[in-house]
Amino acid sequence: MTAPLRASARYLLLSVAALAAILPLLWTLSTSFKTQVQTQTYPPAIIPGHPTLSNYTGLFAAGGGFVSSALTSVAVAAAATVLVLCVAFPCAYALVRMRPHGRRALILVIMLAQTVPAIVFVIPLYSLSLKVGLYDTTVLLVLVYAGFLTPFATILLTAFVRRLPVEVEEAALVDGASRAKLLLRVVLPMMRGGLATAAIFAALYAWNEFLIPVILAGDFTRPLTIFVASFVTQKTIEWGPLTAAVSLILLPVVVVVLSLQRHLVTGLTAGSIKG
Repeated sequence: MTAPLRASARYLLLSVAALAAILPLLWTLSTSFKTQVQTQTYPPAIIPGHPTLSNYTGLFAAGGGFVSSALTSVAVAAAATVLVLCVAFPCAYALVRMRPHGRRALILVIMLAQTVPAIVFVIPLYSLSLKVGLYDTTVLLVLVYAGFLTPFATILLTAFVRRLPVEVEEAALVDGASRAKLLLRVVLPMMRGGLATAAIFAALYAWNEFLIPVILAGDFTRPLTIFVASFVTQKTIEWGPLTAAVSLILLPVVVVVLSLQRHLVTGLTAGSIKG
């Protein structure tokens, strides 16, 4: 096969894969502009004949709960991301630069922690939260999200710390900088790319998480993922409002991924060449 044919076959394969990935999103967006009757017609129409905005306006109606759920999701995702970075950054730096005793074993334990399913911890956390009075609070969700995300962020940031030039840190220490000043004024500015990558992954996880809040959240701290599930009942599925809510939830995710995809790729490939 000649080079032009190989290139054409490659682009055709990539186009088919991109279409397969985008088609569910386009179908969701199309359904969000249909009435309940139109969503149940057969054969289904790809483009609604009489599009309506009632599904979107209904979400923002008084007492709908979408706005309060959105505010909860934003607050929890932002707070959990900040907490993760505040813990994972110094931990990653200490593991790489200070090389504590048992460092390899500690890194192995952190990596193994990622393989344990969340459901193993969520049920005991539910019982504990009831006893200490934290059930159905944003504080609980922030702490649990941070607990699950910190090991991953720590391992991710260690790859970025290894890339930093040691000579710059040594020069700062020779000039009399303390370890705290070294972290804040020297290492932190050089770690902006790594911190941005870890923040993106943490924020997306907290924004999309469903299993944890479905058990640990109640009526007062219901995030958007739980709000969407309320459209699925025993009698029917309200496809219009459901897909409208999903479209609005996906919007910030798509914007973040498209605008910051360079950081995402960097995070996925960090440490792949030099361990």
